[in-house]
Amino acid sequence: MQKFIQKYTGAFRNIRLLHFFYNLLHRKGLAQNKHLYPYFEINKSIYKSISHKDFIGKKAKTPWLDTIINEKDIQNHPVFCHFPENIETQLLQWHKNGFLIWENFLDEETVDAINNDIDNLLEKNAVDFNYTHKKIFNAYRQSFTIRKVIKEKKLLDLLSFILDKKVLPFQTINFLKGSEQQSHSDSIHMSTFPQGYLIAAWFALEDISLEQGPLSYFPGSHRLPYITNSDYENTNNRFMLDGDANKKYEEKAQEVIRQNNLQKQIFTAKKGDVLIWHGNLIHGGEPMLNKELTRKSFVVHYFAENVIAYHEISERPAIFDTELVGEIQDEFYKGQDDILDVSLG
Repeated sequence: MQKFIQKYTGAFRNIRLLHFFYNLLHRKGLAQNKHLYPYFEINKSIYKSISHKDFIGKKAKTPWLDTIINEKDIQNHPVFCHFPENIETQLLQWHKNGFLIWENFLDEETVDAINNDIDNLLEKNAVDFNYTHKKIFNAYRQSFTIRKVIKEKKLLDLLSFILDKKVLPFQTINFLKGSEQQSHSDSIHMSTFPQGYLIAAWFALEDISLEQGPLSYFPGSHRLPYITNSDYENTNNRFMLDGDANKKYEEKAQEVIRQNNLQKQIFTAKKGDVLIWHGNLIHGGEPMLNKELTRKSFVVHYFAENVIAYHEISERPAIFDTELVGEIQDEFYKGQDDILDVSLG
């Protein structure tokens, strides 16, 4: 059912009433909002549309590394000393750059296993590309190897350190070729209140050159104000969403890049490298100079625990995979409350 919706819904994706019924069918995935809405004084059903407008005037704690703090405060964190030296150096610059690179994070055997899984799943029609014809969503449900990687302890340790909260995987997206996606911030698609509690990890599943359409990003762009549906022309109404919202948003993002004279960096990754970025970091896919080449990779997005997670551009609450969340909480987070700040605020 979910595969069908991702691939064929088209214009139906813009009908709010269908979102409401879809949310009802996936009530378990919205269960976390039952206590979060009252806590943050959101007076509406968890099945209804939600956007930045519902949080106007509300204040809450944002991630600690989003503010410029004394490096000693970072270094004195009980988890900091457990990271490799080059990761420690990049963590001290996280508030400035909004990204870091962990080279050779995955070994060759793991990468090859993921690529074999995707090939086999496509051959068996167990997964498929969505309507973009470039993205395979949530292959972790069929691939044991991907599922294992996104629950990797050293990864969760790092992401949880950055947000100072437990993190929960929300979705994976596999690519066989370059996305060539226009520069954007994930926060328009996967949003949080309080702001800033989304983080992404992108894995290179082969060596990637300029010819293959590598990732690009704009260091420091995460510190700019979050773009919301109110910041560009938007025809959303109580019945329908603007079908051209994504295009209009991308045009707004280009305007922000020009206005702030942001400087682009291109990531020519090596097989097994992982790029971790802040949810508000502007990034995209470079043009494929050789259309015959692959650009095998996958990305996983994580929300922090105990924040309201939603999709600003479509104004829908985020639906979690409760089975996966349960696994993470049982396998990794048991007994971790003394290390991380897991308060609601």
